[in-house]
Amino acid sequence: KISTTNSYVVREIGKMENTQVTYDVAVVGGGVVGITIARSAVLAGHRVVLLEASPDLLTGASGSNSGIACTGVDAAEGTLERALIRDAIGQIRGFCRDHNVPNRPRGSLVCLWPRDVDDDASAGDVGNSHQHKLEEVARESWDAGDTHAAILNPNEVKALEPNLSPECQGAVHIKGEIVLDPWLFPIALLLQARENGLTVYTDFQYSASGSHFDEKEKVWTLQKKQSDVGDVPTTETKTSDLPVPGHIRAKVIINATGIDCDVIQSDTADVPPSTWTGRPRRGQYRIFNMTDETRFECPIQPVPNQYSKGIFVFGSLYNQIAVGPTALDQESRTDREPDDAVATQLSNLGTKTLPGLDPQADYVGEYVGIRPGTDKRDYQIHTYPERRWISAAGIRSTGLTASLGIGRYVAKSLLPTMMDISHEHANEDTTLAPLPSLDSIIADFKERNDGHVTLHGHAYRVTHPLTALGWKHHKSS
Repeated sequence: KISTTNSYVVREIGKMENTQVTYDVAVVGGGVVGITIARSAVLAGHRVVLLEASPDLLTGASGSNSGIACTGVDAAEGTLERALIRDAIGQIRGFCRDHNVPNRPRGSLVCLWPRDVDDDASAGDVGNSHQHKLEEVARESWDAGDTHAAILNPNEVKALEPNLSPECQGAVHIKGEIVLDPWLFPIALLLQARENGLTVYTDFQYSASGSHFDEKEKVWTLQKKQSDVGDVPTTETKTSDLPVPGHIRAKVIINATGIDCDVIQSDTADVPPSTWTGRPRRGQYRIFNMTDETRFECPIQPVPNQYSKGIFVFGSLYNQIAVGPTALDQESRTDREPDDAVATQLSNLGTKTLPGLDPQADYVGEYVGIRPGTDKRDYQIHTYPERRWISAAGIRSTGLTASLGIGRYVAKSLLPTMMDISHEHANEDTTLAPLPSLDSIIADFKERNDGHVTLHGHAYRVTHPLTALGWKHHKSS
């Protein structure tokens, strides 16, 4: 009897034959986008390997987002981004239910504040200006597909969220938006993929210069950077399947490397250079403990503008308040050091929104994420069929929201354009892999006390601050 769960053939008597597997698909990048594409490809019947350069998954933008699944109101009409968000938002509730993913489906409040009223509005026009702005937000929500969005007057806002500042002039309740655990949601995607045959290698830093496409065989050889070859992770905290090989063979490469997607493609000689340029955008957050005076449920958003949805004030699933993100362009693709002046700005916004917040006494922590934007307004998901290469780039701040839609789009619409993809390993009955109870996960996290949890036989480092800080301060019910 033979098991072919990784790149080696393992016989029951324990002997290992170094027989190289050719995967149908190699996904490079272990963030939420790479994970969801790998899952969808596995569930479509492909033999898939997921490759991540870091020792841990979900360490880049996916480890520093807000965890709020939006409805697409900020994505321009007619864009691929909006289409994939709308596809995903229809799947998220069912996925969370089936996989036991913690979530809070209470919607968001897009609040109008005195500072949002036009400066040149006369006293008699202020009420009309308020109504006009709220109607505009509501109309955009309806157009985006959230037909249940409703305009609330100040009294209705107060009844819904009593601890919110009385300066709120009204709001649009976007009922389709959901607060998720930003780490457990993509981990649940991963667990189902692994349960159905996905191979995962971390500590595999893709070598663009060493990788090549065989024109005759129509197969890629993905080379691990030489400095890493021979490193065999053995500690009990490793996420990876073992041993990690020095190279991988695959019929298709999917480049899901986030902010470095353009660099990876342009540095790989056997594929055309990217037609976009990565533009890192910095998002800083501050986290506070939630008290009786600051308790609320709906994320609070400002009226968005053409550049940004603005800075949110929202509650995590673990009785903490997050203020952020900012949206500042920067040159560096790696600088995630918090800025003190921005931290003060975030604390001030927190107290303006929730007057009961004490930014010193309630402070828990802060973090900075770098969103993988580009010089284009829309997602940059491109195929190169002759080279059997797909790039999934420009998945800026909506990657978590759109993940299920992105995965389905790539697996169902793009992979079929590649030739000779084998389905011989398809499993007609895909297996669910629901998460254990949240209490047991948190108990394991605290008992291990090394930043990891064990799920379905693999150890994972909890890379998202909202999850890690929430669990650290969580009190058992």
